[in-house]
Amino acid sequence: MAKPASLTMHDADGRVCAEEAGVFPRASVSSGSMFDEVSGLVAGVDRINAWMAVANPGDRFIYASRSGLPKASAGAARMRDLAGRKLVMLFQARSSLDPTRMNYIAVRTAVADALAKPARPRLALSRAPIAEDEAASIDVLLPVLERFAAKGRPCPTDKQLAERAGIATAMVQPTLDAMVAAHLIRIEGARGPTNRRVLILSTGAITGLAA
Repeated sequence: MAKPASLTMHDADGRVCAEEAGVFPRASVSSGSMFDEVSGLVAGVDRINAWMAVANPGDRFIYASRSGLPKASAGAARMRDLAGRKLVMLFQARSSLDPTRMNYIAVRTAVADALAKPARPRLALSRAPIAEDEAASIDVLLPVLERFAAKGRPCPTDKQLAERAGIATAMVQPTLDAMVAAHLIRIEGARGPTNRRVLILSTGAITGLAA
């Protein structure tokens, strides 16, 4: 009978031997165990790496079930390397199926693998709280700025903005500051008469330059 093509395990002499289909029941990631006890075999490097790619802290991998580990086994060497880097803890337990055999078990630690892509938290845009009077001023001033920006016209002066929005001139600058803090607009320096250009962040439109 032809041997399967998959070569992921090692025999007692450290030589690669074929993994027969269905020999190792595949457990889910949450179960922790990569495969059940199989006498005389040691998991190969590829299989160990595949487990490391999905293992969570505390997950368990029975990578061999035998009386001893062959020194020539690449799988055993890989596990020793992982243990040396504190990525796994290795221990032995007597087999419940055959007391003459020992189960060689690896447990994934919480130490991050330098080769693994770290999970980065998504950054949330925080907005400064807006006072009630500022909110009312924003409601009338922002549409004025949006109209000027949409047409590329220069930003009006504080007095002109106050007249168009129907608010006090003294409220214009605090309202602009509140809109900047709320990530509604960005103000860039420009030549007079207003010395500013206003970028509307929601549309990308910006007020023009004075002629």
